[in-house]
Amino acid sequence: MSLGQIRTAAGQRNRSALQFHFGDRDGLRLALARRHMPRVAKLQEDLYTAMIAEGRRDDVDALVEALVRPTAEYIRHGPSARAWVKVSAEEIRRPEILLSAMATHAPDIARTIGTALHTQLTRTLSTDLATERLLSLVMASLQLCADRARREDAPAGTPVRTALPFDRWLDNLLDMAVAAATAPPRRP
Repeated sequence: MSLGQIRTAAGQRNRSALQFHFGDRDGLRLALARRHMPRVAKLQEDLYTAMIAEGRRDDVDALVEALVRPTAEYIRHGPSARAWVKVSAEEIRRPEILLSAMATHAPDIARTIGTALHTQLTRTLSTDLATERLLSLVMASLQLCADRARREDAPAGTPVRTALPFDRWLDNLLDMAVAAATAPPRRP
């Protein structure tokens, strides 16, 4: 998405406002990340802490939930949060974004959970397949969250695909994410 498209989506008429405040796309991305990532990380931290307290440190279902639920729940925090989810989904799907860059920019708690989940997946999958599953799981769930955010933000009267009520949608998202992570490989 170009700065012009971002400016239009934000309803900003001043063509130079984004450049004045943020410099360029990277400056804007950094400002958005600084605003939203700590909030999502806090949701992850709370889930992870509860999971550990329940003795579920090695539970794949709980680890997947700790990775996926915070972004989905963040949609409920309003238009700004939904915009962040949509921007994140656009960014993560860019093929030039390397896995190492994703990990570097992720909050510490997300790396902790991701590493724990990867370790659990390597018990039944090769390391490279476990890495691909984890990356695919994060990308797919983020895209589905962004799709939900787009539906939530659709102007009144705009025809949109029907959606399950939020809690059922989230349960289904988590079920699909766990199934994707734990599916047996076609070839060992």
